[in-house]
Amino acid sequence: MAISSNLIYGVNDKPSFITSLLSGIQHTFVMSSTLILPIVIISEIGGSSLQIQSIVSFSMIAAGLTTILQAFRGPIGSGYLCPYLSGVPYFAASMKAAWLGGIPLMSGMFLMSGFFESTFSRFVKRLQFLFPAEVTGVVVMMVGIALIPLGVSNFLGIETDEAVFVMNDVIVGFLTLGVMVGLNVWSTGKLRVYCVFIGMIFGYIIAYLIGIMSPVDLQTIGKADFFSLPSIVHGGWGFDPSLIVPFIIAALCTCLKATGDMITCQKINDDDWRQPDMKSIGNGLLAGGLGTLVAGLFGGMGVSTSSSNIGVSAATGTTSRYIGFFAGGLFILFACLPKITSIFAIMPKPVMGAVLIFVTCYMIVAGIQILMTVEMDIKKIFIVGAAVIFGLSADILPGLYDYIPTGMKPIFSSSMTLSTVIAILLAQIFRIGDFIKMTLTRAGSQA
Repeated sequence: MAISSNLIYGVNDKPSFITSLLSGIQHTFVMSSTLILPIVIISEIGGSSLQIQSIVSFSMIAAGLTTILQAFRGPIGSGYLCPYLSGVPYFAASMKAAWLGGIPLMSGMFLMSGFFESTFSRFVKRLQFLFPAEVTGVVVMMVGIALIPLGVSNFLGIETDEAVFVMNDVIVGFLTLGVMVGLNVWSTGKLRVYCVFIGMIFGYIIAYLIGIMSPVDLQTIGKADFFSLPSIVHGGWGFDPSLIVPFIIAALCTCLKATGDMITCQKINDDDWRQPDMKSIGNGLLAGGLGTLVAGLFGGMGVSTSSSNIGVSAATGTTSRYIGFFAGGLFILFACLPKITSIFAIMPKPVMGAVLIFVTCYMIVAGIQILMTVEMDIKKIFIVGAAVIFGLSADILPGLYDYIPTGMKPIFSSSMTLSTVIAILLAQIFRIGDFIKMTLTRAGSQA
């Protein structure tokens, strides 16, 4: 393994306590980006503020714990800085479960999903043939491309399908992104390591001065309790056979996304990287499965890897897995500190958009670099081209797959997941076709 020359702290380096702490805080801000998902789910079914606080807190605890487990190198954990957050692939299935049976049913289905992910992780080591370089390159590139719609819409302040941007949001977005890029390009050492954190603080300040944040937002922080242990409110676990397929598909999509993210971690840490280490990925998937089990046990939302956080690691040149212990530990601590979680909750959208655009650049280029190592033939051209085209269709033409059966929607709800599935299927179809052709040729020559 050749340590990447672009890194300040490699995967096994141990930064100082202060560097690890500040880098951990930097990651927690990005990890908080999907905490809106459990809030939306409970709000939609008329849940109480106590239920919302509970599911958000236990979602944070599950994500923080999984981030810590992922940083270990052994039977559990990939040994990389690969933070987790509330899982987007689980959103559609979770909403349906919440409507049918509230938090108890949703928690029970997460227990099943976590068990499935954990079981799947034990077999993934035998599946390396599913990820040749052309498929891996597509997966890594689409991990970044999938962030574009969310990043750009937040950056421009677009909140409706009419795509009318808000100038104040654009100003805050550009200034925040400018600080991050400037520190990343023209600074060295600590300033580059903290460029995202510094940029976000700057963005908060500008957002307040320009009027995007108001004194009411600051009052929200002031009124929040300083410390509060989360309460378990789900009152048991439910199960519905009709939800098995949607949750299994969501779990598979979560595993595919995690595989792509962990491949990216391997790539950015090794200049000589050639193919995925499936043993490490299998151990990482087990950590993710256990995290979703914890979420189901206590009443949180299932977790998945955060592509944005991996992009932050690549952009800042800080991929030390020891930072994962700080990021995960802080996220668990913050779940008990409502004042801190309220700071996450009022994060200005253009600030989050700037972060997403910043890290997406690194994710896309990492995928392109893998594809450039592949000697393209006709089959590989179609694998890459078709996977990217149909994957992008999910983002370019919203509503195109609205009539897909509910159980299949997690596959079509993400350009990254759809591209991954198509690339894997095409690679195996061509592989089987080559085998049949070779068999027929041998049979013909023997005749």
